[in-house]
Amino acid sequence: MTSIQNALIAGGGIAGLTAATTLSRAGISCDVVDLADRPAGAAISLLNRAVDGIAEMGLLEQCLDEGLAVSPQEIFAYFDAAGKPVSTPPMPSTSTSALPHGILIYRPILANILGRAAEEAGASVRTGVGLAGVRQTEDSVTATLTDGSERSYDLVIGADGIRSKTRSLILGDQVIPKYTGLTMFRWVADGVPDVGPIGHYESEHLCVIRRQRDGGVYLATGRSFPERPRIDAAQARQIVRENLRTFTAPLMCALEERLTDDTKIIVNDYDWLLVSEPWYRGRVMLIGDAAHATTAHLGAGGGMAIEDGVVLGQEFAAGGSLEAVFERFMARRFERARMVVETSVELDRMNQQGEPIVAQNKVRGQAMEALSSPY
Repeated sequence: MTSIQNALIAGGGIAGLTAATTLSRAGISCDVVDLADRPAGAAISLLNRAVDGIAEMGLLEQCLDEGLAVSPQEIFAYFDAAGKPVSTPPMPSTSTSALPHGILIYRPILANILGRAAEEAGASVRTGVGLAGVRQTEDSVTATLTDGSERSYDLVIGADGIRSKTRSLILGDQVIPKYTGLTMFRWVADGVPDVGPIGHYESEHLCVIRRQRDGGVYLATGRSFPERPRIDAAQARQIVRENLRTFTAPLMCALEERLTDDTKIIVNDYDWLLVSEPWYRGRVMLIGDAAHATTAHLGAGGGMAIEDGVVLGQEFAAGGSLEAVFERFMARRFERARMVVETSVELDRMNQQGEPIVAQNKVRGQAMEALSSPY
């Protein structure tokens, strides 16, 4: 068993809540803090071994009750502007068991499932407060929170996303997010008729389509910009409308008809980063997007966050010194994370430069094959 008795987890997203569950089950008392008051986002695909992690935590049935089982073949199918299939190299089969190949689920619902699991495992989860500072000694780390309170812990886990405060506290400005030149616009539309399959629709712009369990249709589409843009709500709606008008596919037309002046569009820039190994300094460890944020071109960001949390719990349960646990964790995680980040950035480049879909899916398929291996 490890000598670690308690831990602060900064960040209550996928990585943080997964880690809170697995560490709590390994006998570590966990406090989770998150500046956000509620989970945000739209649909998320959990592919490859992320499903194994969900199953290991005992949450597979809940996720399937709230989401949909999907395959990489469905997720990465391509269609032209008229909605006709485009032949591409097939995605490899990523399941070596009876588990689903993937799960498509509404991100706030997934957050609620993970949050309940963490609390049932014994973790304390607080929202509206985050990490403000850390002071380390050989035996402990004192965390200062944004509400001014302080407490000493054996361990601090930074799972606070791509703009991680934890990362800045231990690394300064050594690692900062890099803008890819692509900004994404996401929307979940209700009442859209079933007039086309899910997948990637390609014309002058790319539209990624997912249909959720409740029938809502998730749309993600992007625009390239020479530098990070400032886009208001009306501009976001206009960009989505213009992108949809480049298609004649029935599903795209149905979506355009439902885009109104009060439609809420989620805007986020595609940034990426990769912290060089090791991801820790002293008693502070980074996981998830705080350590390896990526674009969505592999659909692997959420899955990698789950893998991080599960592997961290496994290594603490296996015992040993903190340094030994951290070293084993890094040996299992760094190269896998590096491959995901670098492949996703390459796919983003290929997409923005208009390289053939066949070439893109060949690169994607090679990465998916690698991700089918155990974590």
